[in-house]
Amino acid sequence: PLLKTSFALTQKSAAIQATPEFKARVHSQLQEMLYVKRGKAEKRVRIPLWHRKWAVAMTTVLVIVLAGIGTVTASVNALPDEPLYPVKLATEQARLTLAFADIGKAKLHIQFAERRTSEMVEMARQGKDDKIPVLTEQVAEHLDKVYLAEETKKVAPKTLAPTPIPSPTPTLPPSSRAATYDGEKGAEDLETRLSQSRAKNLDTLRNALGQAPEELKPVLERATENVANDYDRTISIIKSGSSP
Repeated sequence: PLLKTSFALTQKSAAIQATPEFKARVHSQLQEMLYVKRGKAEKRVRIPLWHRKWAVAMTTVLVIVLAGIGTVTASVNALPDEPLYPVKLATEQARLTLAFADIGKAKLHIQFAERRTSEMVEMARQGKDDKIPVLTEQVAEHLDKVYLAEETKKVAPKTLAPTPIPSPTPTLPPSSRAATYDGEKGAEDLETRLSQSRAKNLDTLRNALGQAPEELKPVLERATENVANDYDRTISIIKSGSSP
């Protein structure tokens, strides 16, 4: 029965034709549905050009910042013979630039002097004695900059005419010492910090000296002596409030 019914429908279907009005109406409805669907898709995907540019720019900045943070973090323990060591020094310089108060910069210089001492010990442990004199000089440079602000107190007042015979620079009274370090309390705090740093660094260097190979001991001995002298000189300047 199903086969007969199917055969009959096949014969009759050829005679069934849609009217032109029906075809036109269906065509119009299909076109309208297509346009609506296409419009929704374009509205969902289309992003203004400036939005896209802004998104690209922000993504680029984010990638650079994250990469920079990762590089800076990785450079903290970098040694003088490693590729990231310049990044470490640049980061230290940036911190010094952002430190507005003289006492803050002075403490950073002390901290960086301690870093150079630790690097010195590690270079000695690795047998790279050629780096030790350079690091010793960098320790001295950082300690020199601790009292650099002291010199600003000695600028002579402006006069209309030069004085024929310059008068000797008077010794500063204790109450005016280290004025650029927020007064007497700031100078005392800095002196304490220097003494603690001196003891820490000399202990580190002496321990390294006791474990160093014989061929490295003369280099470490000179470095230890120079670091001790640099600290003593800086502490003396902070105490007296006078430049060398």
